[in-house]
Amino acid sequence: MEPILYAFYIILGIAVIKMAILLVLCKGNLSNLANAITTFFSVLAQSKTPQKEKTISIPKGEIKVNADLIWPLYLLQREARLIDFLLEDISSAPDDLVGAGVREVHTKCRKYLLEKLTLQPVIAQEEGARITIESGFNPSKIMLTGFLEGQPPYNGILKHQGWQVLSSQIPEVTDSFRKNPVLAQAELEIPQK
Repeated sequence: MEPILYAFYIILGIAVIKMAILLVLCKGNLSNLANAITTFFSVLAQSKTPQKEKTISIPKGEIKVNADLIWPLYLLQREARLIDFLLEDISSAPDDLVGAGVREVHTKCRKYLLEKLTLQPVIAQEEGARITIESGFNPSKIMLTGFLEGQPPYNGILKHQGWQVLSSQIPEVTDSFRKNPVLAQAELEIPQK
């Protein structure tokens, strides 16, 4: 057999193996594979990534959102309009106006948390205090940072006390919220005629 055929078969074999790997990485979805190949050749030809279209497509049918994860945001929006505050562009607002907004949102969020949660510090010492962490500590309660060497005990400076929940009166996620996870309803005021 000619050496050129050997080279051709080797290149063909490598291409088939790469396509199989791409197909596995795309989880068998040929549409994803086609997009990956198109993007590859577009980058190769243009030396830059293709621009995505600016159109917004609204999915039809049911929206797939884990309502349990966003429920706390809903509650803080309902009680203190936290999402409205966080999504507002305050870059050009004067500091005194931002401070007043922060104070109002902070007060309402704090009030709600203190009403609904019983909290206690994980480590009940002043931040900045030097403390010792003995062996057998719970890593889900204490995060060690900085230069760790050897085994406990570790001596360090308390950067944050941490918080643990002793009890909660936060309401459970409602079925209606699970079916339609709207964080804040749109409001429309109808003027008097």
